[in-house]
Parts: sequence; C-alpha cells; structure tokens
Amino acid sequence: MIRRYFFQILFFTYPILLGNESAIDLKTFPRPTMNAVKSPGGILIDGHVNESAWMAADSITEFYQSQPNPGYLPTERTVVRVLYDKDFLYVSAILYDSEPDKIIIESLEQDFDSQSSDVFAIMLDTFNDDKSGYVFLFNPAGAIKDMYINNDGTSLNRAWEGIVYPKTSIHDYGWELELAFPLTSLRFNPSDGEQDWGINFLRRIRRKREDLYWSPIEPFEKLISVSKGGTLKGLRDIQPGRNLQVKPFGIGNRISAEEKTNNTDVGLDIKYSITPSLTLDATYNTDFSQVDADEERVNLTRFPLFFPEKRDFFMENASLFEFGDISNYLYRMGPSRYSRSFTMFHSRRIGLENGQQIPITGGGRLSGKVGNFDVGYLNMTAEGTENVPRTQYNVSRIRGNFLKKSNVGAILVNRNSNGKDRDHRSMGVDLNFNINKLLIYSYIAQTENPDADGDNLAGRVVMAWRDNKWDLAAYYKKVGANFTPSVGFIQRTNVGESFVTAGMHKRYSSGPLLSVNPYVFINQFDNLDGYLESRAVKAGLDVQFMSGAMLFSSVTRTEEIIKTPFTLYGAEVPADHYSFNNVSLYYRGDRTKFITINGNANFGSYFHGTRNSVGISASIKRGYRFSVDFGLNKNVVKFPDATVNADIYTLKIKYNHSVKLLNKLYFQYNAADEKLVSNFRMNIIHAPLSDLFLVYSNISDLKGDEKDNGMIALKFTKLFAL
Repeated sequence: MIRRYFFQILFFTYPILLGNESAIDLKTFPRPTMNAVKSPGGILIDGHVNESAWMAADSITEFYQSQPNPGYLPTERTVVRVLYDKDFLYVSAILYDSEPDKIIIESLEQDFDSQSSDVFAIMLDTFNDDKSGYVFLFNPAGAIKDMYINNDGTSLNRAWEGIVYPKTSIHDYGWELELAFPLTSLRFNPSDGEQDWGINFLRRIRRKREDLYWSPIEPFEKLISVSKGGTLKGLRDIQPGRNLQVKPFGIGNRISAEEKTNNTDVGLDIKYSITPSLTLDATYNTDFSQVDADEERVNLTRFPLFFPEKRDFFMENASLFEFGDISNYLYRMGPSRYSRSFTMFHSRRIGLENGQQIPITGGGRLSGKVGNFDVGYLNMTAEGTENVPRTQYNVSRIRGNFLKKSNVGAILVNRNSNGKDRDHRSMGVDLNFNINKLLIYSYIAQTENPDADGDNLAGRVVMAWRDNKWDLAAYYKKVGANFTPSVGFIQRTNVGESFVTAGMHKRYSSGPLLSVNPYVFINQFDNLDGYLESRAVKAGLDVQFMSGAMLFSSVTRTEEIIKTPFTLYGAEVPADHYSFNNVSLYYRGDRTKFITINGNANFGSYFHGTRNSVGISASIKRGYRFSVDFGLNKNVVKFPDATVNADIYTLKIKYNHSVKLLNKLYFQYNAADEKLVSNFRMNIIHAPLSDLFLVYSNISDLKGDEKDNGMIALKFTKLFAL
C-alpha cells in the first residue's frame, strides 16, 4: 500500500520537478557511466523487480529526450539496473507511467514494429570498440526484436537472432522488465580481470512520441549509433564460453504440382565462434519451407523489380556481403531512400530460379572480424534439376576499417555450373568514407561472362551530407553494356546516371506535426551510345505527425526516349520521345489505433497515354493478439489502342495467442496474371531459437494454363547451445 501511494505521489511531483529544467547540449554532453554488480545468487526472471539483489545494485534514472524535445528531461521516470554472474548478464527496468491504461502494445510477433509500440531497448557494445554491437528491443508484452550492428550503425544485420530470456509485467504504476542474457550467446574478449562494455538504453513512450536515451543522441540518430553509448563498468572474471550452437531439424511435406509427392527429411545448421569475433556457419540439406511468400507486385516499367531476401541463413550478416548501390537510412542516395538498382551479390540467385525453389545441398559461411578487418566467405551448392545444372557459388569479401564509420574493401563473386567451360565472375573494390555529417561512397566493379566480352565495367561516386537541417546528395554512376553480375541484380546497363538532391528538415516539439521534409531531385540516365535515355525532376514533401501518421506527396516531370518498343501486360509502347507528369500521394495512418487506414494515389500522363493508380488498405485490430488487414491496389493504364488493368488484392489475418504461439494466414490475388497465392503459417516457439512450424502454401493459376503448385510442411527445429 505504501509503495502504491509513493508511486502516485511520484506521478504528480515528477513533471513539476522537471518543469524548470533546460535542455542539455546533445553534441557535447559527456558519455555517462554505470556499474554492473555481481549477483550473490541467481535471479528469478519473472518480470517482477523485487529480489534483494536488484535493490542492492546501482541504478540509473537520468534519461534525456531525443524527441519531441531534444535534450530535455523525460515526462516519466525510468529506473535501470544491471547485474551479472558467471552465466548471465541481467538487466531490469521499472518504467513508471502516470497513465498505465494507455501503454501501447503493437504486437506479440518477433521483430514487431517498434515505432508503433511502447519499448524498452538495450545496446551492448561488448568489445567496447564504438563500432559493433547488439541491439535488443522489447515491448510491454515481452515480444523481442533484435539485430547485430557494425560500423557504428551504418551496417545492420536484422536477421541476426540472439538468445535472451525476457519477462514483463504491467502494473498500476507502469511496467517492469527483467532480462537474462546467457554469456555464452554474446561475443566478447575473455578476461580474468575487469572489462568495460559500451551500453545504451532507449525508452519509447509511444502515445507521447517520446524517445528517451540514457546516453543522449541527436534526433536524427538512433540506438544503433554505437559510438554514442555510455560505459558499463564492473564486469569481472567473465568468459564467453565455446559459443557453439547446433540446430538440427526434421521436416515432412506433401507437394502437389505435376505429381503429388510425400517427403521426409532432416537437416542441420551449425554456428561456431572460432574467436570471439569470427563465426563459422554451416548448413546441410538447407530448408526454407517456413519463409513467407513474396508480395505480389505490379511492374509498369521496362526494368526488372528487386525482391528482397527473406531466407534467414542468407539474411544473417548480409550487410557484410553488400556491394553496390547501398542505401543508408540517414541519406537520400537515390530516387527512393531505400532504392536498389544494382548489387554485386544478391543471394536470391542461389536456390531460386524463376520463382521456383532449387534444392540446396548445403554450404558454409565464415564472417566476422580479424584485427581491423571485416572478413566474409560464403560457399553454397545448389542441386541440379532437369532444366538447371548443379551450381557452385563462392563469395569472398574483405573490408578494412578506419576512423569510426569508414572502410575500404573488395569483393569476388564466382558462379560455376556443371557442364560449363568457364566460370562467371564479378569483382570490385569500394570505399566508404564517413566523417562527421559527410559521406563519400564509391565503387568500381567488373564482370567476366563467357557470353559477353568487353565493356564490362561499372562505377559510382556518391557525396552526401546530413545534419539536423539539411539533407544533400549527388552521385554519378556508369554501367557498361556487358556488365552482367551473374549472382547479382542490375536494372540498367549501357548508361551513365546522374543524381542530385537537396532537402530540409524541420522538427517540432509540440502541436500536430513531428517533422516536415521538403526536397527536390533530378535523376538522369544518358545512354552510352550518345543520347538521353530518361530524366526525372521531382519535388516532394514528407510530413510526419505526432500521432505516428505520415503523408508523402510529390510532383514529377519525366522524359523517356524509347528506341526499342516494349510491352506492358500486352500493350505496346512504341519507340518515341515522351514527356509526362504525375502527382503522387501516400498516407500511412497511426498504427496504434483500432482501425488504421493507409492510402496511395498516382495520377497523370504516362508515355502516350495516362496512368491512374489508387491503393487503399485497412488494418483492424482487437487488442494486440488479433488483426485483419485488407488491401486493394488498382492500376489503370490507358493507351490509344489498349487499356491495362493491373490490380492486386490482399487479405492478411493474424492471431497470436502469445509470444510463443503465432499464426498468420495470407491471400494475394494478382488480377493481371490471374494468380492467387495463399499462405498459412503457425509457429510454436518451444524454446529460444527453436520452433515448430506448420506451413501451407499454394499458387493457383486461375487461367488454367498451369496446375496448382501447393505444399504443406511440418518442420521441427531445436537449438542446442553448448
């Protein structure tokens, strides 16, 4: 009872005590320090911070806003403590909230949308090198989102999955959290004495759009900025263990296509840390039956679409093997902030052919750090089929780091298919120079293809600047006619591309707006045969609201010179010189609401006709366990002699009983191709990184030209951490 009254008094007095405080300087504020205390015994992880060991530990309460009032003290109190013993690192947090009934939980899913939920997060820089580390985010229901970061946050491994035991509880004074990280799952230097780690904490109070950091950062930065963390002291006589993880799996499936087949099989994934910073991953009889189906898309251009990798084995440490037109969340380095028009290595080339899976025998990956170098080597073997020969893939990557966020590197990609006289090779070197707010990125690459000789170089130079006010960038890229990365992705060849952009950022601390970002850019492609191929001039305005909603609008003037006619869903676009305009709008609603409405529209002329696109989606939630999402994307392209209707319909139903029992049903209908894709997945997480999957997927050709391609699979995995 006394404790309850104390909390109520605290709620009323805490904001008053903070009222006269002025903002700190986020750029010059010294990095804070905290102490970890050795626990006299084990901690019961139950989500209640009431053990005597917690009360004896040092606590931190000094958090500062990153938004909406940068540098000011928070409106709610947070208390964090750290303990450890020979087996675990323990973290507890008491997150006081004067309106606990308004705490927001977005989902129970792994890798939940952390921008739409209340969150407590921790960054661990276990080597204390200001460059690499782990990030774990938790919502009040105990859902986990995790990632591994490198190069001070410029390189992210979102597919990385750590081992942590979280428990949460919600009370009338806020919520509490207890975490236990097995030391065997973290990489750090063994020590018989004391060692320091980098550390930082984030608390997000979603309804207030309030982001609070223990070690303060500027508004445009995030928790992944490793060098902005504080210091954790007091860790003595801890050892990382052997860091060996073995995950066997068994699968039974039934496949229905040309003929029905029943299969049972087993496989194995192994992860072994050769050193605290160098890891070997091996996989045998690799299986990806639990992976979600690709989203159906409409392609109204004459260039191929880029589909992201979704298979966990290839997503892990994918950033190390990236080479090409790499995006950066801080900079607008292309027509889209996350655009991807070229990558030297695209792992979807392995085990996938025209959207169909090719069996993968297995392979291995060595990745990590050796001294001041990031190193990576990947070797995979894909089995042959009747139409595709057995193929061996090798990727070698090295990157030397200097300063805090800069590096210079090289890559070699090789593909060898049985029966082929020569290998397909791609090679290149790249430079990433990042100091203060300035980024300079460049690469030069070459391919060797038995079917294409000469004119096989590509290169790019980018300069970009980003601070609290300005967002500036420019680049030039040149791609030869015979530049063909056989294990990569490229949209255009035989072109020189120029891009320049300028944008401003205005942030608000009160009122309905959080930020406003007007920008302009010019993007031009010149064919290397000596003529303009295309040019786009765009003016846009991005607005973020305090509620979490977003509105993006733009006007674009486009010129296209078509030398060779092409078709869009059967409609021909003749060779000619075209100029056309369009207006684009996109609205994303507040995802914390019971009903969220999203919409987009694109209107204007298009080549020698018009293009009108309208999309609308609605998400209906009942609490954080059940949701239904409807989507319609309608595209109508009218030419004088033809009309193209390319519509996509989607329905997604989720029911998550708990953070350990997740269900998803997904339907997609592509009207232009008359294709229905359906997918169901149930995931029972019976132990950390250990799952039981029940999966059903089917692709139906409603035109009747092809038979249904369906599969039902039951897959069991179990992680043994040794």
